[in-house]
Amino acid sequence: MRKIALAALSLIATTVASSYVFAQSKEKAGPSLLYQVTGKGLAKPSYIFGTFHALCATEMIPMASLETYLTQSDQLMMEIDMDDAIEMGSMGKTIYMADGKTLKDFLTADELAKVDEMLKTYIGVPIENLITIKPSMLTILTLTRPKAMGCTPVSFDLDLMKSAVAQKKPVLGLETVASQVKVLDSMPLDKQAKGLYKMALDPPKAIAELKKLMEVYKTQDVDKLFEATSSQVEDDKEFHARLLDERNMSWIPKLETAFKEKPTFVAVGAGHLGGKHGVIKLLRSKGYEVRPVKL
Repeated sequence: MRKIALAALSLIATTVASSYVFAQSKEKAGPSLLYQVTGKGLAKPSYIFGTFHALCATEMIPMASLETYLTQSDQLMMEIDMDDAIEMGSMGKTIYMADGKTLKDFLTADELAKVDEMLKTYIGVPIENLITIKPSMLTILTLTRPKAMGCTPVSFDLDLMKSAVAQKKPVLGLETVASQVKVLDSMPLDKQAKGLYKMALDPPKAIAELKKLMEVYKTQDVDKLFEATSSQVEDDKEFHARLLDERNMSWIPKLETAFKEKPTFVAVGAGHLGGKHGVIKLLRSKGYEVRPVKL
């Protein structure tokens, strides 16, 4: 579960014919987290940016570099519409286990004590106060606390949303909070709980793995990031497919519609961009020219 949570974070939450060959040649410009989408009769280009959902401010690409392209776009499309108060308000309801379940239903007293120690250390709250929260959510909450990250984490997603709202640009979502949670919930609670306990046995190891992902992200190589993310869920390939591949494929028709309607700036977890079923290759297979933009 620890590794799956890391993969999800790198996403809580980011491509045949002549156009494919042309786009591949453009990749020689170097790795990038930002891609321009043109071709197939699009009047103006759209852009896709790969985010990392929780970073230290010192590790972020300056927003000024991204706002240039956001300003050229007419709307912002994200994994979920973070400007929708009702949608975001629904998030609080999804973190709890249903049917009166608690961690006590899945962990022994000794295992609970170990998890309690970790939660007190990194979140500052005893397990009794968090006993009904889903183990996968506790894993993510632990890894993204300032005590674990060494900073107060910030988010490209939130900053881009705020910038779009300030510019009076519409904000759209590719999916809903409910659909994202459904993916995480596809892993049984008992397996989530055992994973949480395993992380509690050695929290610094999980934190180190997350920081390795951050280091790969800083290289701006989306294929390497996809490989790093995939290696952390290789013991559960079905979950990996649900977390990345299936969602990527479901996004393509929505992206195509948005691109045809108006120039769009897309911000999704960077783990969604690379790989043979990544958004970049999926769009190229549809005949779009997808070129890296140097940041």
